[in-house]
Amino acid sequence: MVDEKMNRSLQAVLSRAIDEASARRSTTVEAEHLLLALATDEGLIAAKVLADAGLTHDAIEAALDQERAESLAAAGIGPVDESRLAATPRQVRPGWGPSVKEAILRGKKPVISDGRHRPSETELLIGILQANLGTVPRMLAIAGIDRGDLIERARQA
Repeated sequence: MVDEKMNRSLQAVLSRAIDEASARRSTTVEAEHLLLALATDEGLIAAKVLADAGLTHDAIEAALDQERAESLAAAGIGPVDESRLAATPRQVRPGWGPSVKEAILRGKKPVISDGRHRPSETELLIGILQANLGTVPRMLAIAGIDRGDLIERARQA
């Protein structure tokens, strides 16, 4: 997933997303891990856009936990001890999940004529936010975030 066509800050975000997935004991890196990784680096424009909307790393984690609880409740599963929800600790790096691949594809701007466009972390943020289905849109709704407004803020950043 990380290659020479990505700028350095995006490579760092993808690397942090792997760490976030591992910390949450996920077998795959998904869009929510990208969002957590973006929120971690306060030097990124994407992190500022998220923070301005109240989506700090801690706020995103809390909203993800709430999303998980509500999703389980919708399936008829009551509160579950957090330790039972975690996968067995992995000895290898989590794989790339489909929501990451989709977010990257959605966030890519058309390549400029010389072919040297490098996707940025704000484009990645937009790609994450444009998903209509999945954990991130549910989490944003639970957090009371206007997704359309946040996408527009990211575009103007």
